[in-house]
Amino acid sequence: MGSDGFDKARHYRCGESQLMKCPPLQQGLSLIEVMISMAIGSVVILGVLSLFTANTETYNALQAQTRLQEGANFGLNVIARDLQRAGYRGCYSRGDVYVTAATVPAAFDIRFGLSVHNGGGNDDGNAAWTTSSSGASPAVSAVGGTDIITLRFAENDEAYLSTALVTGQENIQLAVVSGASTNIEVNDLALISDCEKATLFKVTSVAVNGVAMTLGHAVSAANGNIVDGLAETGTFGTDASVASIVSKTYFIKQGASGIAGKGGYSLFQFDGAASAELVEGVEDLQILLGIDTDSDGVPNQYLAPSASVNTGQIVAILLEITANSINDAGSTEADGLLRRTFRQTIKIRNAG
Repeated sequence: MGSDGFDKARHYRCGESQLMKCPPLQQGLSLIEVMISMAIGSVVILGVLSLFTANTETYNALQAQTRLQEGANFGLNVIARDLQRAGYRGCYSRGDVYVTAATVPAAFDIRFGLSVHNGGGNDDGNAAWTTSSSGASPAVSAVGGTDIITLRFAENDEAYLSTALVTGQENIQLAVVSGASTNIEVNDLALISDCEKATLFKVTSVAVNGVAMTLGHAVSAANGNIVDGLAETGTFGTDASVASIVSKTYFIKQGASGIAGKGGYSLFQFDGAASAELVEGVEDLQILLGIDTDSDGVPNQYLAPSASVNTGQIVAILLEITANSINDAGSTEADGLLRRTFRQTIKIRNAG
């Protein structure tokens, strides 16, 4: 349209004779077109949001699966590693252990390389149950219905005698390899062994001079040893070694940051002195004992822990751990947590 108000395009399109009947061209969009455009745009936006939400949920579910799988595998591997060492007593890993220590805490009683406690008879929901501290069981509290396993073994960094022991001698002379670490301390329970015998004794003094170490095992009814002789029969020569006793108890209890009844449980480890939270989100531990009834080294059946089981026939352990995602992962469970059970069978190297 010109500055004089004459619409040249309209005049050209319609002609002089039809100018009054020819409508002007539409400027912009009609209301219907705008509404249709908005509707289409809304559908596209909803589709994008739905896709984003679905991808986020899938990502969260995958993250939850990864987290619970990593936690469960770590827990199983830690227990399995110690199970393979359970009952290790140096060269003498089978047979009775002579005890001279006046008192032996249950956690460190190396006469029992393996102790398993069945929580099935204590299934009372979220309430904890406590093992007896008598016999071969350290006292720990666990979630009702879950099992407890205690493993004991001699440390791998044992040191060998530099001179043979004389009957009645209270000091043990050890030769420490340069650069090696021996974790033996005063008041520790330690094991001296050769390939024919082993004795559990209380360390009453420790003296280190270069690569030489001297351990005392003085007689004291209150906090020492009941006899001065370390060998029930014979003596220990330079082929004998001394190692500290390691104790590991694994169980399930309420975690530090968890909420009771909502996946707030964790796998704990008790080392004979204090408990430590190992894996968050592990809510159940079940154990079956692999029993070898025909002495071929292969389990013929798997039984729940009980007093009737012949411990001399245990050659393998079946571990079962149930882990959860810790955080809400949109599962069909009431608490929204993903759950999965993992199993692993471990052969006991020092069985028998």
